[in-house]
Amino acid sequence: MNVHHTLICFFFLSLQDGSPIDVYLQTEGGDIGVYCYSPLDGNTTFFCKNECKDKGDLLIETRNDTAQSGRYGMDYETLIANTYLTVSISQLTKSDSGRYRCGLNRSLSSDSYSDFEVIVVDALLARNPPEVKTFYKTTGDNIIVSCFFSVSGSRMYFCREECEDKDILVQTTNVSVQSDRYSVRYVGGFVSGGYLYVKISQLTRADSGLYRCGLNTSFSPDPYQEFRIVITDGEIQGVLLYLVVILLIIVIICLLALTIVCIRRKHKPNGTTGGQSDARNLKVAPDFSKGNGNPVFNMEDSTYMNIDAASRDKDQRYATISKKQHP
Repeated sequence: MNVHHTLICFFFLSLQDGSPIDVYLQTEGGDIGVYCYSPLDGNTTFFCKNECKDKGDLLIETRNDTAQSGRYGMDYETLIANTYLTVSISQLTKSDSGRYRCGLNRSLSSDSYSDFEVIVVDALLARNPPEVKTFYKTTGDNIIVSCFFSVSGSRMYFCREECEDKDILVQTTNVSVQSDRYSVRYVGGFVSGGYLYVKISQLTRADSGLYRCGLNTSFSPDPYQEFRIVITDGEIQGVLLYLVVILLIIVIICLLALTIVCIRRKHKPNGTTGGQSDARNLKVAPDFSKGNGNPVFNMEDSTYMNIDAASRDKDQRYATISKKQHP
């Protein structure tokens, strides 16, 4: 299996026991491919979360060279005297953040496996000068943003709005700290600089606003990144969506009814429908009201145009012509 995944970046973090661990950063919805090197050979390869102590932590264990289980994949090959194991995770979610282990035979020897950490974030902010990015969240969500800086600082801070004293959420010289629903964590990069992770848990409507993550350095100005959060109520969104769907259904029904009426009118049979008739179809009906029943044509007060154009008089009137029955 060939692994073709997008890897944003990775860097080292020193654990409490002093051993280095690779840390991989990716945005939510993305994919990662991690290379696990082992100088040993074995029959069984494994991929698990945490340290494989719990049964539910095991993601893949196989004797095959290639394996796939849901969003998790693994590819194993031997080249000359070395073995190479590549593991992958697709469609990352925030719950995928954590520590992983991949290797051979799940032995206790540290030479048979590799550890790494995955951090899934909403976005990576790395623009210089900073550009304000807006995130749309609902109440109860969590947000985690990575702020990249090309320099190192002695103190890190996380604040909102004008970042005055009352606006400071977290500030510390430690590697990581948590204060109420807010937390920050700093991880150094390969050569210089590093990544400052800021997180807000259980968002509320009051969390809407402008935020800043930054470092205090020995020179001025201090580097920082900014972002904005817009919080909406999930229940209100659901009601609005329901109303939109109902309105759409009503519009569709009205359009269908109008279409049916138009089709019926178009195919209606020809015939007299009342109202005014075409003058060309009018006929003079004989008048039987006089005499002994013979028709009497009464054209009194009729106005005619003179045939002779030279003597045409538009006001000329003619005598009445009546046809009567002789005795």
